[in-house]
Amino acid sequence: MLLFTRPLPKLNTTAKAFDAASINAVGVATTDIVQVVSEHKAALLFLTTNAIDVVIVTSVYAVETVLTAMQDYVSAHDSYPIFVAVGDATARKLREGLPQNAAQNVVTPESHTSEGIVAMHYFNEANDQHVVIMKGEGGRQAIAEGLAREGRIISTFCVYRRELLTQPVYTKRWKIADVSGIIATSEAMATQLISHYGNALLTLPWVTVSERIASSLNRLGASRVQICHRATDQALIAWVKDNWEY
Repeated sequence: MLLFTRPLPKLNTTAKAFDAASINAVGVATTDIVQVVSEHKAALLFLTTNAIDVVIVTSVYAVETVLTAMQDYVSAHDSYPIFVAVGDATARKLREGLPQNAAQNVVTPESHTSEGIVAMHYFNEANDQHVVIMKGEGGRQAIAEGLAREGRIISTFCVYRRELLTQPVYTKRWKIADVSGIIATSEAMATQLISHYGNALLTLPWVTVSERIASSLNRLGASRVQICHRATDQALIAWVKDNWEY
């Protein structure tokens, strides 16, 4: 049996995807997603009153704020910004909700990581680019830091936060002795998992979605950590089928 981490809103969707692929896996959610209303309102005001070159949207949970802000954006500005979506689900939700001439501006990095975003050619233009980052609290700091070093003007809004659950939520009954590998899609959920279940998890094989998460797990004591560079359900399923017995 494999074990994967997802925040509560994504837990059942990922579980169904693994079941459909005939992979025996249990999903564990250690966090829920809560919208930060004050940041949502501040982001709406900022996006509707300022000309923006690029909007980076790090998660599906940040999309609704962007869609609302873009309803009247073009009436006050010459054109829509470029929308950099982290993840295929984020890109799909943006394209479905934006006006057609804005939806064509949605792009994704080759590598769905902070480093992959900073390396995109959209940021090789003039240094006075104004970039807005829509993200969750405490995550993706490397994006702002990397772009600021390149001379970009950065405005960041944390429109959602991950709230630790009192007790983890599971998709099925399980015990550690049954687990042969762990799929961790965020550093926070990986560390929360280890904190709750103990260092025995560090002896198992792990797959994560970035070098940053892998390095964090290495520092904690995990020695068998590999990387799948996309965090979608289908990408993770394909990686498991190619690399692990299950």
